[in-house]
Amino acid sequence: MAKLRSLPQRLFWSAYTAWHARQDAALPYWPVERLEALQNERVCRTVRYAYDTVPYYRDLMDRERISPDQIRTAKDLERLPIIETDELTLAPERFLSSRYRPASGVTLLSSGVSGNRKSISWNPAGLFLTLASKHRYRQVLRHYVGATYGYREMAVSNPMNVGVVLRDFYESHAWFPSAVEFERDRAPVTQSQEEILTRVNAFRPDVLGGSGAYLGALFRYAYANDLPVHHPKVIWYGASNMPPHDLALIENQFGIPVISSYQAAEMLRIGYQCEQRQGFHVCTDHVAYRVVDGGGRDVAPGETGRIVLTNLVNRGTILINYALGDLVMQGSGPCRCGRTLPVIDAIEGRAFDLLALPGGQRIHMDVLFKTFAHRKRIVQLQVEQFALDRYTLRVVSDGSIAWNEMQAAMDRQVREMIAPDLQLTIERHDYLPIEALGKIKACISHIL
Repeated sequence: MAKLRSLPQRLFWSAYTAWHARQDAALPYWPVERLEALQNERVCRTVRYAYDTVPYYRDLMDRERISPDQIRTAKDLERLPIIETDELTLAPERFLSSRYRPASGVTLLSSGVSGNRKSISWNPAGLFLTLASKHRYRQVLRHYVGATYGYREMAVSNPMNVGVVLRDFYESHAWFPSAVEFERDRAPVTQSQEEILTRVNAFRPDVLGGSGAYLGALFRYAYANDLPVHHPKVIWYGASNMPPHDLALIENQFGIPVISSYQAAEMLRIGYQCEQRQGFHVCTDHVAYRVVDGGGRDVAPGETGRIVLTNLVNRGTILINYALGDLVMQGSGPCRCGRTLPVIDAIEGRAFDLLALPGGQRIHMDVLFKTFAHRKRIVQLQVEQFALDRYTLRVVSDGSIAWNEMQAAMDRQVREMIAPDLQLTIERHDYLPIEALGKIKACISHIL
């Protein structure tokens, strides 16, 4: 738990959040010109801030002979090179503003489904702007739950994931009246699927959230084994795609509507589905985005390409024209819901496999990685499962710990968590190359 801030500090950030949240429900319906004006204003501020406080961007723009004053719109960002995830993974300090104060903000560690460990520092104002913009998500949930606040919300997640870190930060840095709070609970993916189902049934949430792949596997397990499971009013997933057959099972057999949001530790707020559940509305007040082909050219509506993002609210780690590593389908038109935020039709590059265990259960690979004693020393990790009892781990370490020590610790932990008689191979690599989707598939399971 983070240290509790003074009451004046907490009241300040509470008022700051409330001030910025006052228009959030209406913002997705603003005229397109007004949304673009807000985005362009934030683009200008972000580029100027990057040039003034981050030597990486100053050197880049000087080398390219581009003045910050020449970047006036989101479209102008095309003049700057695309940053790949490798650059952030290998040297996060190059993207850190000189004005950022670590004691005031929070650093998020993320590997997600990419297998690349990334360190992203967020300043308080950026975090509370992100919190304020959650209201547009709550407007969608209200359609299913019937209320904006006060319902029961449960997350199935890793005990140390980004959501947990952010909740700890918000609770220690601000104060919010009970009228705008929720009844919350969390079920860790480190538990078995039966234990998680027991917790869900005991808490009986109105909203159940978590990784799409894990929630899909959880309900598939309950259905296959005829286990009782509470039916929330809606399931909200992110982090990874939910396999289509799992989504169909949840909606058709259990009768639970499923919606999704799009986020990443580097950006936090990227997009979300509305009541139509046909695509993702992009939060252009928080990010500027492009969808590009292999040559860096914008793709046409309905075509698939890499998403390139610029964070417009964070003043810690500055990311401009950052290739997140996801493949998305560019939106082909406005949404019928009436929101004017642009749409991407689908996220096509975030699915990943879970690890299969004897007995039919599946576990999230984070169970193996994020509880590992030396996890902060791992730069890249890939787990491949060939059979129930045969695994290969491919590891890139930062070199600060002797390889023999790290290898022995990983071998011991994996055997303790899965089975002592595993056929386990742990390989040391200098680098794991990025695949065609722009990511490293961190978990590969050959078991259906």
